[in-house]
Amino acid sequence: MTENSKQHQTQNILIAILLVLTLGLSVLYFREKSKNIKQVEINTELTVTKDSLQGRLVEMILEYDNLKTNNEEINRQLLAEKEKVRELLTRLQRERNFSQAKFTEYERELATLRKIMRSYIVQIDSLNQSNIALRQENQQVKKRIQQVETERAQISKKLEEASEKVDLASVLRPINIFALGLTRRGKEATRARNVEKIKVCFTLDQNPIAKPGNRFIYVQVTAPGGAIIPNEQQDSVNVDGEKLLYSARREVDYQNESLDVCIFVDVTDELPKGIYKIELFADNRHIGTSSFTLK
Repeated sequence: MTENSKQHQTQNILIAILLVLTLGLSVLYFREKSKNIKQVEINTELTVTKDSLQGRLVEMILEYDNLKTNNEEINRQLLAEKEKVRELLTRLQRERNFSQAKFTEYERELATLRKIMRSYIVQIDSLNQSNIALRQENQQVKKRIQQVETERAQISKKLEEASEKVDLASVLRPINIFALGLTRRGKEATRARNVEKIKVCFTLDQNPIAKPGNRFIYVQVTAPGGAIIPNEQQDSVNVDGEKLLYSARREVDYQNESLDVCIFVDVTDELPKGIYKIELFADNRHIGTSSFTLK
């Protein structure tokens, strides 16, 4: 075999290896993307299901409002049962970890409450209490139910629109942002001439849609005159296609739960008095803003 033939064979082997690696990476990418889309669909479906349960509980409360009789004992029982429905609705509205298992549990409780309500309807009918008035009240209930259904449809539409903006929804959300100056010994300083560091703290809010893992959080501090306090290397961060100078950064391990973070900015020159603007960036996006004042 000639030298050229050997080189040609080697090139073909390398090309084949590169094709196999490219195919493998493509499969992994699309699997991960499909997994993320499936999770969003599950979260959206659970939200719609939760809203449906809330609507049905509201419907039951309205129906109880329209169940009336001259029997005081039955009226007390109706009030007690309506309160049970209201308590279940409140518990559902405060539910933070809604899942398919939770849905089954709430569905079972709702079915029990519905069965009890139907027994009262039969009992009231057997007392022959103003059937005409009851029909009119039932008509009002239907109108209210229709209103609830309309509101639920609007919520579902908003959820569909939200699912189309998964990328935006997955952005980290900092809350409770605050900043203060520190002296060389680490004590709080309110006067600009005493500040050796600037401490910026916030909480990354929980977000089940955001991708978990390590990522950098960047902070940019702008002085009253418009000058940005730079980092030591004068590095910049890409934000929405634009390179921006930042003051400091910190790597965090975000796992979709609330995470308290503090970033320290070194100050090399004496700072002027006035209002300082704080900007936060992550994942090439602007995620938060705040300000503080030095005397």
